Amino acid sequence: MSMRLSTSTNIMDRYKKVQGVVSMEECLIRCAKAGYKVIDMNFHDMSNPGMPLAKDDWEEWVDRIALLADSLNITFSQSHAHFYNFLNNQIENREWHEEMIRRSIIASGKLNVKWMTMHAGNEVESDGFSASRAKLGNIEYFKSKIEFAIKNNVGVVIENMFDPVGQKRRTFTASTENLIDLVDYFNDPMVGICWDFGHANLVGGDQCDSLRMVGKRLKSTHVSDNHGERDEHLLPFYGNIEWEPIMRTLKEIGYEYDFTYEITPFLDRVPPEIRDTALVHTVEVGKYLINLYNEA
Repeated sequence: MSMRLSTSTNIMDRYKKVQGVVSMEECLIRCAKAGYKVIDMNFHDMSNPGMPLAKDDWEEWVDRIALLADSLNITFSQSHAHFYNFLNNQIENREWHEEMIRRSIIASGKLNVKWMTMHAGNEVESDGFSASRAKLGNIEYFKSKIEFAIKNNVGVVIENMFDPVGQKRRTFTASTENLIDLVDYFNDPMVGICWDFGHANLVGGDQCDSLRMVGKRLKSTHVSDNHGERDEHLLPFYGNIEWEPIMRTLKEIGYEYDFTYEITPFLDRVPPEIRDTALVHTVEVGKYLINLYNEA
């Protein structure tokens, strides 16, 4: 198996500034036309109020999406579950959030998704930061989610995050060591890591060293660029990340899953008349990067 180019549906599924909201159906059709054959379904976007996953007929919608993807020769390799900070005891509408996560898992199974991305929780009430306390809270939460996902033939990958800019509070999985420690607790081939290159750039340090630490735990990626100050979700080469050594390192550690864009606002800046041309440009950039990987 070789690494494939993929994109999150959020490349096009939530435009509001210029042309209104793009439906998931239109998003898939336009992505397929641009050259994408592998897609990461972002269920978090689809779980917002009024969106398809939050409606009563959500299962019928998922079935329709599956049929459309099949007709377009599109494979759903990854998904992104709904997320919220489940360690925040003051969170409102917890039952609703949990239902959206349950639907994310079931829908991922219906679409034959191999790896579903989830976010770890973070403490907000306690004084100071305790990695061991955060780890225990996350273990307790993820046990049932991983069990339910596996019953639906879906693997769970936990994403690396970053510390909020200008805040003292630590984010548990901003530390590669903490992320590895959490994933290793489950000791299950259906549990791994999703590496977000943009998040890692905000944390600082050498991403290649971190990727070597993660090693075979790496099962999926979120690919975007930024300038090291905020999570801009830019197309590679539009920020300051050095991509050539990253591609060599992915090859070095034997990563053979998907290279998945999460470049949410990139096309938002592009006039409607040339947006599909810009979408093709993202494919060409991805092909260039994968060629670097293949030649490493």
